[in-house]
Amino acid sequence: MRRTRPASRHALTLLEVLISITLIALLLGALLTFFWQTLAARDVARRAADRTQLVQQVLNRLAGELRGCVGVDKVNFPIRQFSGQRRSLTFVTAPLPAPDAYVFYTQAEGRPHLPHDLREITYELWIDPDETTEEGDPLVGGILRTEREALNPYIPEEEVPENQDLLYVRRDLWSHELGYLEFRYFDGVEWHATWEVTEGNPLPQLVQVTVGFDSLTNAELEDQDLQSYPLDRYPLGPDVPYPNRYATVVRLPAADQTFSSRLHRLSDEVKEIYQFNVPAESEEGAEQ
Repeated sequence: MRRTRPASRHALTLLEVLISITLIALLLGALLTFFWQTLAARDVARRAADRTQLVQQVLNRLAGELRGCVGVDKVNFPIRQFSGQRRSLTFVTAPLPAPDAYVFYTQAEGRPHLPHDLREITYELWIDPDETTEEGDPLVGGILRTEREALNPYIPEEEVPENQDLLYVRRDLWSHELGYLEFRYFDGVEWHATWEVTEGNPLPQLVQVTVGFDSLTNAELEDQDLQSYPLDRYPLGPDVPYPNRYATVVRLPAADQTFSSRLHRLSDEVKEIYQFNVPAESEEGAEQ
């Protein structure tokens, strides 16, 4: 009987093993790099989406309250109807009634006293008065929103009872991530960095609101940027791209369409110029 020899077995050489390990390491490295880049891009997209959503919420809330501004001549309360600075804005708005205002009550239960429908709202940047950053810029903590009832605004805040303090005035620190806030006002012809109209309809036609994640610099706080980018040439802001700043323009429906606010604003400016240029002799003659 003929015996068959078993087939010979060939083992991997050391060079083949090294080549195999190298190829496997390269494939694993490529896969890990791909997943790492995917996770990094996803994280960047998530942060951008969170920032966009945060800015949309702030701007939509602010724009909604601005659209409810009261444009009548007087509201019979000693409050500021509309006082605008570049970094702060105070206005009177009429918000929608609370849900309890739509509840039906029986005659036995009686009707509760409804609060006044006017609110004085202030938006401003919270800036630390004592501390600054390492670069010397202001230390900004976020956007501060103050809401005050217009029912008894002449009562000093320190005289308000403790149980009514939260109802009388409320301060909320909005979005501490936002470190930039700017307002610009359009009177129908030109834009302004401030707005103070005390007669007639006090509302501007448009208000531009700009918020950003980059904190306010010292030069911007002192309005030095308006010297490089004046309002007459750059009414909506510098033409330099700011990827971390977002702006919206809000039209105020209660503003006078005949631009009476611009006329009152110009009359105030003319009065200031006239009073500044009146000679002292003419003032003495007028007194005599």
